[in-house]
Amino acid sequence: MEKRKVVVLFLLFATFVWQPLNAQFSVGGGLSSFHGLNIDVNRFGLNVFVESPRTTNNTLMVRASFMLPDKNTKTSEVEKIDPNDFSIPTKVEAEAVSKTSYFAVDGGTRFYLINDYDIGFAVYGGGHLKGILSSYSATYRLPDSLDANDYNTQTVGKSYSLLFGFGGNIGVKYQLPLRGALLFDFGAEIITGLYDPNLILTNEISPLSFFFNLSYRFDWY
Repeated sequence: MEKRKVVVLFLLFATFVWQPLNAQFSVGGGLSSFHGLNIDVNRFGLNVFVESPRTTNNTLMVRASFMLPDKNTKTSEVEKIDPNDFSIPTKVEAEAVSKTSYFAVDGGTRFYLINDYDIGFAVYGGGHLKGILSSYSATYRLPDSLDANDYNTQTVGKSYSLLFGFGGNIGVKYQLPLRGALLFDFGAEIITGLYDPNLILTNEISPLSFFFNLSYRFDWY
């Protein structure tokens, strides 16, 4: 049920930022990376997007980004639950393995300078809103002869967080001789938590984050 509510929120978000396409539009995709201030986690993945011109130099863009899951492993000492059980050690070194995923949908406007949306070399920029869906899970690895259930381990099954961000971006575009264009953009955004039971924000995702996208765009007329 929790996951279904999150999906509904994303659909409402996409409906809010999107408007009906006109006769000309573009689709594209490429590589993405996501980084945070004072956070060691660097995420890498893919993006796909749709872009529709409002005028010759102003467009509406909606993009989905999926980053590869990030795993973090650290060693900690855990104690047994039953102090009267003398068949196992009182304390043992265990590996704590946490895993987070990242899926985002962002949308906003782009303003093209120097040239138009579909002509030659151009510089573009704009603002955007973003919704982020991130899952978190954590397990403990003990030596083969021991059972994690006998120790005070904080195993967490997969649960989801929903975050919201807004920011700006700037990029460059080169229109290819045949059809389509190459684009590179980067930007920054402020992120807040809407529902974050596992404190992914600040621990795995920074409130001030940065992103880079390298994409190919195919234009339909």
